[in-house]
Amino acid sequence: MARLSATFTAMSLRMTTHAEILIPENIPPDENEPLKVLYLLHGLTGGCTDWLDKTRIAYYAQQQRFIVVMPEVQNSFYTDMAFGGSYFTYIAHELPSLVEQFINVKHTRARTYIAGLSMGGYGAAKVALTRPEFFTACAAFSGALHAEGLFKQMPEMDEWHKKLAMGIAGTELKVPEGGCLFQLAGALADKPVKPRVLVTCGDKDFLLEANRAFDAHMKALPFEYAYREWPGDHDWDFWEQSLPVMFDFFNKEGDFA
Repeated sequence: MARLSATFTAMSLRMTTHAEILIPENIPPDENEPLKVLYLLHGLTGGCTDWLDKTRIAYYAQQQRFIVVMPEVQNSFYTDMAFGGSYFTYIAHELPSLVEQFINVKHTRARTYIAGLSMGGYGAAKVALTRPEFFTACAAFSGALHAEGLFKQMPEMDEWHKKLAMGIAGTELKVPEGGCLFQLAGALADKPVKPRVLVTCGDKDFLLEANRAFDAHMKALPFEYAYREWPGDHDWDFWEQSLPVMFDFFNKEGDFA
């Protein structure tokens, strides 16, 4: 597995930023099965090297023939922040164009995926539900899926969380436009093109109730959707276990046993 560490200027952020990219090695070219692309998003207080340092993502990517792009977004919640950078625009629009410039890959909807953990699970679902014509499937592990409720709770935690919430959602703590996953999914219900969606959550995770609420919402909509819950917490043991589940879901269309 080849690993590229890319440092570049993102115009939507007006700053230099960073991404880690994995590319499978020693795979014979196959015009009938080109490599797939997965955008893999980190969580709050994390960074773009987390997946490399704490999971076997390189092993899975090699086996599954996936290019994996792991961008750095700080604590932005993958939003165009009220007081900060336009991170949603960067991830959803600019970054895929930059990736095509950096490496010899052309995105096609059938082979473009996005996933993430916690804050990154929210980001992955938000991007896929906003750009269903570009991303064929998404996965959220322990996702912060009820963002509006979380932003209102954060100021009660401590001063750091209060400032962070206001930086993302403004002083009135309103979810940025297009930031409610429940509304985004509902708006796609009658559309012909929708992403396939996977959600996983541990039964001891502090975000469990939000994940169960999103699960109930999604099951009432005509999505190709799966929810998996098993013993686990909000930690890397659970997210490591989620990776093979994700790849299995991505590779199977229709029934997902």
